[in-house]
Amino acid sequence: MMKRLWIVTALVVLVSCANQSEEDVETKSRDLLSLLADGSYQTLVEDYYAETLQEQSTAADLQHSWETNKGDNFIELGELNATTQQDYTIIETEARFEETSVHIRLTWNEDEKLQGIYIQANTQEVEKSQPPEDVTEEEIVLNQGKAYELSGRITMPTKTDAESPIPGVVLVHGSGPSDMNEAIYAYQPFQDIAYGLAEQGIAVLRYHKRTYQYGEELMEDVGNKLTVQEETIDDAVEAAKLLQEDERIDRVYIIGHSLGGMLAPRIGQQAETEGLVILAGSPRFFWEIISDQQLAAIPSDMDEEEKAQYVEEIEKQKELASSMLDVSDEAAAQQEIYGVSGYYLKEMAQYDAGQIALESDKPLLILQGEADFQVSMEHDFSEWQELMHNHSLATLKSYPELNHFFIESQGEQQGTVQEYTIPDHVDEQVISDIAEWVFQQGG
Repeated sequence: MMKRLWIVTALVVLVSCANQSEEDVETKSRDLLSLLADGSYQTLVEDYYAETLQEQSTAADLQHSWETNKGDNFIELGELNATTQQDYTIIETEARFEETSVHIRLTWNEDEKLQGIYIQANTQEVEKSQPPEDVTEEEIVLNQGKAYELSGRITMPTKTDAESPIPGVVLVHGSGPSDMNEAIYAYQPFQDIAYGLAEQGIAVLRYHKRTYQYGEELMEDVGNKLTVQEETIDDAVEAAKLLQEDERIDRVYIIGHSLGGMLAPRIGQQAETEGLVILAGSPRFFWEIISDQQLAAIPSDMDEEEKAQYVEEIEKQKELASSMLDVSDEAAAQQEIYGVSGYYLKEMAQYDAGQIALESDKPLLILQGEADFQVSMEHDFSEWQELMHNHSLATLKSYPELNHFFIESQGEQQGTVQEYTIPDHVDEQVISDIAEWVFQQGG
């Protein structure tokens, strides 16, 4: 059996059940953190890293990340907080030093091997979390009084004229469990977009994704029959309704990133919105994109025989995914393809995102980073261009040097998830282009 390839992305989602013991993983986490504090980087990598993580990151990389972020004079390690998110157990804690603290997130796979490690000095996080002077934030509860209440925020310009309502947007996450900032490694793209648009006079609603706040409950309630309707669409529709009921806001738009961009046309069918912004979305089948990502994740220095085995398994999974429309719902729910429920893939494949967008009477803004290795110019944006070349309501634009999160692609490991560990912000031109387009739609 092929080893499961691990890709940290805002597109791939895992929806099968976890089976590792949180107690065992917490014990392993404490042992790992002791090695980290002692500077035993090589031992830590050899004993705890999953094979795929060892292929992506060395002991030297770990040493650089830890020693760059940690402070002087260690005080204590905070409480370990464990959450289960499908096949993975996430352990989060704080290492406290005299003048700073470091946030540590450990992602353990079902074999109790470390699949991801995130280290970030909280001084940077605090700085990023403060709204600009001309922006205010209000805490809200989405789905209040209903199942799956979600924590969220509305970001507003400080100066608003009550007699002149402003436009508002809803931010829709990519795949996988995401907080309201869509935080990944050193990025917080939704926070950047919220602050940037509010500075330009647009209200922004963002919220925790349902699978982030209720991962275990969803698996108990829905299991392998979870679809994007419950995971994403229902909450986006409710968020649009919440903005529509706000007297300060007169027009509502959906901004979907990655998987959220793929789903934006479906959300537009179910919500009363004035237009859709698709950021690094795709009109292709979801399983096609996963397949491409899996192939791209194969290390270039892998032995040719082993590489051939990986490719063969990926192609088998792709063929299986393409057959889901021809099997019953029950049979699809029993399948696991690329770590994703076959039922999840089947439901998505019943909707042609590109055709829905093409037939929509809503204005569309479709943006793409040219350095995006997850959703590509060649396979995805080019298809949007072909679909929309005669669509009078569609505007398309791409940005050189920007990656999947519309942040400058940089670092020695460009084109891999490692570049996401370099703190940076969503490009200001992208935010300005979105704001300009929103105001243009208002006439």
